Amino acid sequence: MSDLTDRQKIRKLPFYIAAMTMNSVFTTLTVFGSVFPLFLADLGLDKARIGLALALIPYATLISPIMAPFVSKWGFRRTFLTVWTIRKFIITAMLLAPAILATAGPNAAFAWVTVCIVGFALCRATGDTGLLPWTQELVPNDIRGKFLAFENLVGTIGQIAVVALAGILIDQLSGSSRYTVPMGIGVAGGLIGVLLFSFLPGGKPTRSQIDLRAHLAEVQIALKDRNFMSFMGMLTLVTLGSALSGSFIPLFAAEQIGLSPGNVVLLTIGASAGTLLSSLPVGWALDRIGNKPLMLLGLALLIALPWCWLAVPRHEPTSLAFAMGVSCLAGIGGAVWMMSWNRFLFNSAVPPQHSAVYLSTYYAWSSFVGGSGPLLAGAILTLLAPSATNPYLGLFIISLAPMLIGAVALGRLRDHEAISMRQLAGRALRRIGSALDGS
Repeated sequence: MSDLTDRQKIRKLPFYIAAMTMNSVFTTLTVFGSVFPLFLADLGLDKARIGLALALIPYATLISPIMAPFVSKWGFRRTFLTVWTIRKFIITAMLLAPAILATAGPNAAFAWVTVCIVGFALCRATGDTGLLPWTQELVPNDIRGKFLAFENLVGTIGQIAVVALAGILIDQLSGSSRYTVPMGIGVAGGLIGVLLFSFLPGGKPTRSQIDLRAHLAEVQIALKDRNFMSFMGMLTLVTLGSALSGSFIPLFAAEQIGLSPGNVVLLTIGASAGTLLSSLPVGWALDRIGNKPLMLLGLALLIALPWCWLAVPRHEPTSLAFAMGVSCLAGIGGAVWMMSWNRFLFNSAVPPQHSAVYLSTYYAWSSFVGGSGPLLAGAILTLLAPSATNPYLGLFIISLAPMLIGAVALGRLRDHEAISMRQLAGRALRRIGSALDGS
C-alpha cells in the first residue's frame, strides 16, 4: 500500500499527464498509429505479415504474470523507467529496415523488423507490469474519472498536433523517409516522456524477496475472484471484436475509400476530436453514476463503427469529410469505452493489496486477445481477397459476433458503484418534471 497522501499524489499528477502525453506522441508516430502499418506496407509486406507484426507486440505480454514478482522486488518505478528507455532505442534501430530492404531484400527486412518488434514488445510488457500498479497507487479512486478525462484531453491535443505534422510530412516527403522521419520524431517525444516519468514518486518495491509459491497463491486468488474473471471474460470478447474490425482501418481507408496515405494519417485527427468532445463529460459522469451505463454506451458505439465505415462514399471529393466524421465517432466511442472499463478495473475489479498479480494477469490476457485481432484479421483478409471485391465486409461481419456476446456478458456484470438504469431513468424524469414545473 502507498505511504503517499492523496494531496502528495494530486500535486504530482500533472507530471504523469505530461509524461503520458509524450508517450502518446511516441506510440502514435511509431507502432500504434496509422504510420506503422503504412511503413510496413511500404516495405512490401503482405497483410498476413503485417498482421503478424502487429500481433507480436501484445503477445509478448504473456510474460507479465511471470515478471510480476521480479518487478515487485525491483520496484515498479525503477523497472518501468529502465525498460521504457531501452525500447525507444529499439524502435530507432527498426528505422534501418528500408536500408536493409534495399540491400538484402524483403525477407531480410521482415526478419529485422520482427527482431526489433520482439525486443520492443518484451520491454513494453515488462515496463507495463510496473506501470499499472504504479498508476493505481498514484491516482486516488474518488477522482479517477476526472483524472482519466484530463489525461485523455491533454493527450489528445498533443496527438492532434503530431498527427497533423505526420500527415504533412508523409505527403511532402518521398521514399521511405515519409515514414522514418515521423517515427524518429515519435522516438524523441518518447524519451522526453521517460524523463517526465522520473519526477513521479512512489512505485517502490513491495517484496523483499522473490517467493514463487506466494506468487502462485496470489494468482489463484485472482483466478477464483468471480467478479474479476467475469470482467475479464467480457473484456476478452469486446477486445477481440473491436481489434478484428479496427486493425486494418488505415488500409481500408486507402484501398476502399481511396484516401491518400497523408489523409489516412490525418483521420487520426478526427478520432482525436471525438476524444476531446467526450472526455470531460464522460469523466464527470463516471464519478457520479458509475461505470456500467457508460460501458454499455461505449460498446454500442463500437458495434456501430464498422457499418459507418462501409457507408463512407468511395473515391469521391466528399470521401475525406465523411471518413473524418466516422473517425470522430470512433474517437467518442473509444473514449467512452476505454475510460469506463478502465475505471471499473482500478476501482472495482482489482484489490490494491494484490494489484501486481491481478493487473499483470489482466494485462497479459487482454493484450494476448487484442493481439489475436490483427493476426486473425490479416489472415481473414488474405483468405477473402481472391474471392471478394471488398474483403473488409466479411471481416466486419465476423467481428460483430464477439462484441454482441460481450454486450450480453456486460449486462450481467456487477458494479457496486453504478446507479441502476431504473434509478438513472427516474432521476432524469424528476429533472424533466422539475424543469416543466419551473416553466
